[in-house]
Amino acid sequence: MPTALEDLLDLIRDALLAGDLARLAGLESRVAAEADRIPALDAVSARRLQRKASRNAGLLLAAGRGLRAARDRMADIAAGPGLSTYDSHGRKSSLGGPGQALGRF
Repeated sequence: MPTALEDLLDLIRDALLAGDLARLAGLESRVAAEADRIPALDAVSARRLQRKASRNAGLLLAAGRGLRAARDRMADIAAGPGLSTYDSHGRKSSLGGPGQALGRF
């Protein structure tokens, strides 16, 4: 039988998968309160709860990476046009800025 904590973990998963980060507001305190009240669990229930928590941790990490990528992209757009390239390790490098001559043209 799922616990209230499992139900909250499922709500968090659903919000993350839907990209509805606003729905996450307030859930942290509810999860903490339910974790304090959780009764002793049998091994099966404990593993199920641990799997859901681990799954959500991975989703939260992925959401964080996505937000950072979006922030970086917005900064690139705000910086304006420019010429850039990538090295063999995938690192971005700028090739001059606006108004700089790159050679004889």
